[in-house]
Amino acid sequence: MSGTLAVYQKELSGYFRSPIAYYVVAVFLVGTGYFFLYNILLTGETTMAGTFQNMGILLVSLVPVISMRLFAAEYSAGTAELLMTLPLTPWQIVWGKYLGAVTILLSITAGTLIDLVPLYLFGTPETTTILSGYLGFVLLGMACLAIGQLFSALTHNQIVAALITAAALLAFWFVGHLQTFQRSDVLRGLFGYLSFALHFADFIQGLVRTEAVAFYLIVCAVALTLNAAYLEWRR
Repeated sequence: MSGTLAVYQKELSGYFRSPIAYYVVAVFLVGTGYFFLYNILLTGETTMAGTFQNMGILLVSLVPVISMRLFAAEYSAGTAELLMTLPLTPWQIVWGKYLGAVTILLSITAGTLIDLVPLYLFGTPETTTILSGYLGFVLLGMACLAIGQLFSALTHNQIVAALITAAALLAFWFVGHLQTFQRSDVLRGLFGYLSFALHFADFIQGLVRTEAVAFYLIVCAVALTLNAAYLEWRR
């Protein structure tokens, strides 16, 4: 636990010593605020459904920027070898870095709570639906970060890691659209199950399905396990 905490503190301080964290938080909050005002003022919606949908797309776009430095920055700075020789297990390194990235995710999530103030002042939103949407957003972000961290460990270049992560996340987001081109029920079900967007849409509508929660957690578990296995192999 102490090893994980040490890596976590180092990772978090590294984020806020660079402009990356400030850039991500600023872009996300400005984008979310814009879409919130658009949905509320121009369309007259008194729900967060449209805003949550846009938040999901923004998240998928910004996660590669958060995750690209997790391991690739260590390689380029020449500190990866030092990190691997420390008395830390691969899982302690993986968890420490992952929790640092998740803290950034929770920070930008907390920043969007200010949008709820006018919503509750001038409307009557369903609190359970909003809580469901936020739960889905955090689970979506955790899965995206786990994938991004894996690709950051596999390449020594931060830009390459970001591009590969972006391609993978966009594939997971839009794979559900392939359902319309399939006649096989098996393939339609598979593409629907693998779709980040379709699972997230259930949370936005207030449906917290065990299948959707398990899917995001399985993605996290598989990506982090592969990440730890790769570090063990390098060692």
